[in-house]
Amino acid sequence: MKRSFLLLIILVLTFSCKQMEQSGTINDSRVTLTWSFQGNNAEEGYYSAAFVLKNQGEEALIDQGWALYYNQQGLGVIDESVRGNVSIEHINGDLLSIIPQEGFRLEPGSSVEIAYRKPGSMLLESEAPLHPYMVYGGPDGVNSTALSIGDYTILPFPSLDKFYPPEMGIVLPDAAWVYEQNSSTSLLEPGKTGKVIPTPMKEIYTGSAMALYEDLAIAYQKGLENEATYLSEMLKKVTGSTMKVVEGTQGIPGTITLRTDKIIHGDEAYQLVSTPEEGIVITGSDEAGVFYGIQSLLSMLPPGAWANPSSTLELEMGFIEDRPAFSYRGMHLDIARNFIEPADIKKLIRVMAYYKLNKLHLHLTDDEGWRLEIPSLPELTEVGAHRGHTLTERDHLIPAYGSGPDPAPEGNHGSGYLSRETFIDLLLFAKAHHIEVIPEFNFPGHARAAIYAMETRYDRLMKEGKQEEAEWYRLIDPEDASVYNSAQNFNDNVICVCTEGPYRLFETVVDEVAEMYKVAGLNLEILNTGGDEVPAGVWKGSPLCQAFLEEHTEFGNFENLQAYFGSRIFEILKKKNLVMAGWEEIVMKKNEEGTWIPNPEFVGADMLPLVWNSIYENLDLGNRLANAGFPVILCNVNNFYFDLAYTHHPAERGLYWGGFVNTRSSFDFIPFDVFKCNMADKWGNPYDPETDFAGMEKLKMDSYKRIIGLQAELWSETVKGGTMAEYYYLPKLIGFAERAWVGQASWGLIADQEKRVTAMDRDWNRFANIVGQREMPRLDYLFGGFNYRIPPPGAVMRDGILHANIDFPGLTIRYTTDGSEPKADSPLYSEPVELSGKVMLRSFDTRGRGSRVSVVE
Repeated sequence: MKRSFLLLIILVLTFSCKQMEQSGTINDSRVTLTWSFQGNNAEEGYYSAAFVLKNQGEEALIDQGWALYYNQQGLGVIDESVRGNVSIEHINGDLLSIIPQEGFRLEPGSSVEIAYRKPGSMLLESEAPLHPYMVYGGPDGVNSTALSIGDYTILPFPSLDKFYPPEMGIVLPDAAWVYEQNSSTSLLEPGKTGKVIPTPMKEIYTGSAMALYEDLAIAYQKGLENEATYLSEMLKKVTGSTMKVVEGTQGIPGTITLRTDKIIHGDEAYQLVSTPEEGIVITGSDEAGVFYGIQSLLSMLPPGAWANPSSTLELEMGFIEDRPAFSYRGMHLDIARNFIEPADIKKLIRVMAYYKLNKLHLHLTDDEGWRLEIPSLPELTEVGAHRGHTLTERDHLIPAYGSGPDPAPEGNHGSGYLSRETFIDLLLFAKAHHIEVIPEFNFPGHARAAIYAMETRYDRLMKEGKQEEAEWYRLIDPEDASVYNSAQNFNDNVICVCTEGPYRLFETVVDEVAEMYKVAGLNLEILNTGGDEVPAGVWKGSPLCQAFLEEHTEFGNFENLQAYFGSRIFEILKKKNLVMAGWEEIVMKKNEEGTWIPNPEFVGADMLPLVWNSIYENLDLGNRLANAGFPVILCNVNNFYFDLAYTHHPAERGLYWGGFVNTRSSFDFIPFDVFKCNMADKWGNPYDPETDFAGMEKLKMDSYKRIIGLQAELWSETVKGGTMAEYYYLPKLIGFAERAWVGQASWGLIADQEKRVTAMDRDWNRFANIVGQREMPRLDYLFGGFNYRIPPPGAVMRDGILHANIDFPGLTIRYTTDGSEPKADSPLYSEPVELSGKVMLRSFDTRGRGSRVSVVE
């Protein structure tokens, strides 16, 4: 046995451990691995799964000298359920390891099944284990080698009826269910839909067309050079010609005139008029208003022009008057959990601007990554911006979300960061698109990347004999014995708020970031401090915090140390004239009963809470904070969390802890009466307002003005790169933009639920037709084209007649009856058709991209 082990180690060490520092992970060819889902057990509250590990090498795998690592979100495994003479250990976060037990032996050519049970239910295929890898070597990590398992297969999942057995009580997301979900949409004639999204306040068309020729000129008022250049560049994409750009404000035929005028009331407001006598005139209340008028003009152009530019385009003449309902129309992008490249961030900025959003909240730090270079603290990115196999985390962080053992950034969404120069470039790019970038540095929880980066700094300086400098930015109490578990299953992700290191680091980071804004010609005005999900139990085992509370009895207990931390960093930001934004916890504290309540000490301060928690008893949380006197940004999880899966079909990607979110989830939102737009739970079970909402706080009329905006969120735990991100945020972003710009729709005021739903359905059908007939064809080519989600068709068979529908009328539906998957040239479905047997259907965009297959018998 010892001889087999020694031969194995000699073989694996022919690969230098330095390969982990290079681009491109070496795969382990000596093992193969499969994983299979084996069923949900709703009654017992678990699901079953199994790995099968096969030894393809020439030596036996024995009970020492190797371990298998993988990532999988969730609550770990049920220990006593593990089979295969191994144990499955939780390392930290979503990283687990399979360790051989005494007597384990796997001969060459042999396989072992490692079966286990996991708490809860599996609803989506993307919950399967990610990026397994083998580590060979001693238990202390010395001379160890980590190799990705190149031959890893997730076996096919069972059919829907077996994936969701009847005892789960979940309706099957099959073609018939989709058909029912689409029942409120039907194809409308183009003239009955409108042309512009977000929907303008006033939109009138004459029915007469104006020709836009290649000799069209753009005239602009001084100060609007940026907007004129942008319009010229966009028109070139649809005409193929470069427009002449000149300074001037007098509207004349053959000219698009850009100007500002105080007669246009409201920030970011505009008026667009097109007539034969004056050409096209866009008048804004300010530069942003002119910019948004340009977006409406671009929306009025024929969608097909983006695919086939023409030197002559026709534009229907008309009149638009418009202004936003909310001054804050935000999109949150998490580049910390998984890194998103700068080019993909710019593409998001482009489409945000096109749909008139104006705030980009960049989530730059979290447990799994620190993504912005701070030159005076290089370890933040040298360590905190990389993930790979490690036992010490002094060179990089542990893998998460399937990032694998190699810390090199190439092909690894776990590694990467924005350099100072790249960030400044992003600020300039966003500025040109009238978007404010709001950076977030998350403290005191979600701070693991910063903690380990500063521990590396501490070790380095201590070795150099510089103790005072080493401790200057240290973020922990090294004697802290607190036991806790965070929302993402970390046990070491909270800084010590009772030492000065965190406050020094925070101020240094703020100063360096503010300087980056100055270099870009901007002023940093809002800084988001995170502040959410500090787990129970933190600081209780810290001698420093115990001593602090003994000295400062006014804080009462450990739980209110979070409010103390918030007050300290607020003072740092206050002296720099910065608004402190953060998740709702930043303006809350716990009362004597341990219940979160609004903190009256912060009312009237420059603090901006973003309220995400809208589930269960917290549906009214935004109301409570606004009624207490705080300005509020609503980020309701069950309406605006774009990382939540579109539906509960197993093939959909995303999370579902807060429900399922699609385009209509945002469209249906009623900002001033959230109870009206939450009529059912995530499974469609209707709420009873008298019991489910009993005791909840309604928004007072004089608090309407404190709802200053809306923000959508895209967290990146399940997002691997920009192309995948596009699937998550489009077309959801279009529904969100409608609500953020238009505000509360008129049907939101209808008290009678049946009448309100009828009006909502009618408005949704109008909106869905614009998306399907105009926006999706445009998004196929706009800014290089987007990987938006194409919804699958709904379908039923009634008396041998196939009936099909689609969420966004205008997309094409194609079908087959021979068992093959429909393609872009398969028979077109345009009306009910008599068919027999098994029918397969897909919807397609103008590029030929297809949706998931729907099947009906």
